[in-house]
Amino acid sequence: MAIPLSGARRARSASASRPSSSMREKRILVAALLLLLASAAAWGASDLGGERVATNAGAFLKIGVGAKAAGLGEAFASVADDASALFWNPAGITNLPGRELHLSHVEWIADIGYDYFAYAQPIPYFNGMNAGIHVGTLRTEMMETTEYQPYGTGREFTYSDFFVGVAAARMFTDKLAIGLGLKYVREEYGASIGGPAIDTWCADFGTFYRIGARDAVFSVTLLNFGPDWKPDGTYVEYAGDAVGEERDFESFAPPTSFRASVSGILWEKRNFRQIGVVEMNRPPDNSESYKLATEVLYLKTLALRTGYHLNADELKWSGGMGVLLDLGGLREKVDYAFTRSEYLGRVDRISLGIGF
Repeated sequence: MAIPLSGARRARSASASRPSSSMREKRILVAALLLLLASAAAWGASDLGGERVATNAGAFLKIGVGAKAAGLGEAFASVADDASALFWNPAGITNLPGRELHLSHVEWIADIGYDYFAYAQPIPYFNGMNAGIHVGTLRTEMMETTEYQPYGTGREFTYSDFFVGVAAARMFTDKLAIGLGLKYVREEYGASIGGPAIDTWCADFGTFYRIGARDAVFSVTLLNFGPDWKPDGTYVEYAGDAVGEERDFESFAPPTSFRASVSGILWEKRNFRQIGVVEMNRPPDNSESYKLATEVLYLKTLALRTGYHLNADELKWSGGMGVLLDLGGLREKVDYAFTRSEYLGRVDRISLGIGF
């Protein structure tokens, strides 16, 4: 049966008025990038680069987790293909084919231990959506010192940091994923001997855009943004022989960072594949840092990695390796990474991932 001319015109008009999936994808991406850039610009408006070193709270949140990410020099925002993506880029958990558990340990400088746990999985009945939970703990024993006893009073106290966070991410198109996370954070400054503590929160936001050619990915993240952090309680300030005056602690900005990252396959031949990563990181208390990283994968089983910080004074080079196995339906990943510093020594990381 012939379609009336007016009906055909209306059909074409309705079809033209509906945005294509490609156009909708571009609009979502542009909106997400504008939101991230506006947030980063507002946060960094008063940034003074190196003049702001050590002016932020939550320094432990700047310690990278996961041996794979560390082996790549922490250029991981556009790779983010294991459960530690909850830490680096929440949108990355959409890469997981199923449930995944991640455990990692960092032997940080000055005998400080840092442990991290993450779990992520697809959400039933919500196609294209994944969610997860992650926990990080840092702990060390320290000796109390005073002006008159600089070598210690004999009293020891525990310095500890802790966070627990949740995140969710969704594939809005076959190329674009957006993720959002929220963390509760606690820092204790000798609370065991009456010192102050901080209880606060911060949020993470990330995008993951699959460009297409050579599995290229472009990602932008804004991590650890939120209100200023302030220790609870008060302290007494003395000026000469005057009677001490009770004062509130000052507030400090959270360790917000803005990252832009691109990754993709450099070459593939037979059983080998090499990916490359370029990433820019704008921390809250220093100038921008730029990172280059690469991974060579053999038989989809053995991986060798290295990363380089172009403008870092310390911890420039990193390297690592990983083994990927499929045993009885379980996807097992074991990774190791090291970072060498001339003055701070070597930092070792090991992590285990189990997918099921």
